[in-house]
Amino acid sequence: MSKKETNIHVLDAAYKPFPTFTEWMSRTSVDTVRWDRYYASLNSQPELSPEVLKRAREIAKRFAALDTGAIEGLYEVDRGFTYTVAFETAAWEIELAKKGENVRPLFEAQLHAYDYVLDLATKAEPISEAAIRVLHEEVCRAQSTYRAITPVGFQEQTLTKGRYKVLPNHVLHSRNGTDHSHAPVDITPAEMFRLVEELRSDAFRAAHPVLQAAYAHYGLVVIHPFADGNGRVARALASVFTYRAISMPIVILSEHREAYLDALEGADRGEFQLFVDFMLARSLDTIQLVEESLQVANAPSAEESLAAINGPYLAKGKFSEQQIDLAGTQLMKIVEGEAQKEVSKVTLHKIQGRVRTEVGVGQGYSPTHRQSQNGGLHLHLEVLSVNPSRLQNVCLPPAVVTRLYDLLVPRDAGNNDEFQLRHREGKEVFAVRVDEVLPVISGMLQIRIKMFAERVVAEALANLKLEIDRVNQGRN
Repeated sequence: MSKKETNIHVLDAAYKPFPTFTEWMSRTSVDTVRWDRYYASLNSQPELSPEVLKRAREIAKRFAALDTGAIEGLYEVDRGFTYTVAFETAAWEIELAKKGENVRPLFEAQLHAYDYVLDLATKAEPISEAAIRVLHEEVCRAQSTYRAITPVGFQEQTLTKGRYKVLPNHVLHSRNGTDHSHAPVDITPAEMFRLVEELRSDAFRAAHPVLQAAYAHYGLVVIHPFADGNGRVARALASVFTYRAISMPIVILSEHREAYLDALEGADRGEFQLFVDFMLARSLDTIQLVEESLQVANAPSAEESLAAINGPYLAKGKFSEQQIDLAGTQLMKIVEGEAQKEVSKVTLHKIQGRVRTEVGVGQGYSPTHRQSQNGGLHLHLEVLSVNPSRLQNVCLPPAVVTRLYDLLVPRDAGNNDEFQLRHREGKEVFAVRVDEVLPVISGMLQIRIKMFAERVVAEALANLKLEIDRVNQGRN
């Protein structure tokens, strides 16, 4: 027997089965207060058409489908690329093509897989082995081969889709060089039967969707039932339960990969809460992403407002106060930068825009929030017309619209506390979790800030149109 064969038998023997759901549930919990608050905020949005709601959820699906392949190293993405493809902005297909001829088929297969997940969720039927095998077929539709461990080492093998593995697929971790054991080939069917039975149990079906998603995902990756594609299947399977609860998938970006693997490794050590917390954080990310998408959809577009203007008128705390204040300053710089990008676009249309961060006393403080120690930071955004009545040779002051946001920071800051950008003259609050800023700004937050800036500038331009109307009516 060769050394490779001996190692495979050793790894088979080291397999540690996944826990029962009863054990999982007894050692984990979900912050339901935060979950309920985020979901209530989403549901408090003004009534929107079914088409707008569908579009917001489609965007979340495209985020999830694109980055699930990147997590596995099938291709590389960055924040800008993911944003472009998810929102189908101008030239997104060209940008996708630049990644290589194989990337689009992989992405489209993953999109179809999430469509299948939504179909499973809508039917609300218990998960079956047959459904999981079909999910594997969908996810891997564009993939023909994979690398497998054989008695003579790694070899390229044909990937049989929708069937359980026939060769061992223990994983060599690239991060630490150690081997990780998954279910041996001969017991994989029995383990998959056991997993599906757990997913059909009364306790599982009554549990919180985050607990369901985390458990189903973890159980599948522990078994690793397929020759390849197990991570993609697990992430899609987890989304069945969030689709059922809140009509959206769980978005895990490629930049979450290290934290994702850390949480899975923690669960392997029996620290299941680490993975539940990770899945909760990503679920909250997704809720906020969809909410911001809805707010963007509910706002008038910048193009519409500019066209209207140009036509008739212009031919507790984990972190110290110092850490929180510095993070707040960094957050404001990013928001200011994105807002500046947006207002710079309108100067082409003879509309001036100005954005600046100011220091001074703000408004709306609460027992849970304060202004930063450097005197309070405020985002000042202003758009104004360039003499809207110039063509009539009438000297009137320019029409001006101003938006002012106060930065509030948490008094006792832990990962789950929030920074808030509060609109001074309205009820709008742009909330940012501390763990989205510290230790580094998250990619999902970067995306939300960009969407926030687009929306705020578009709304300001719509208000500017109304102000121009008022100025000209006063002239008449």
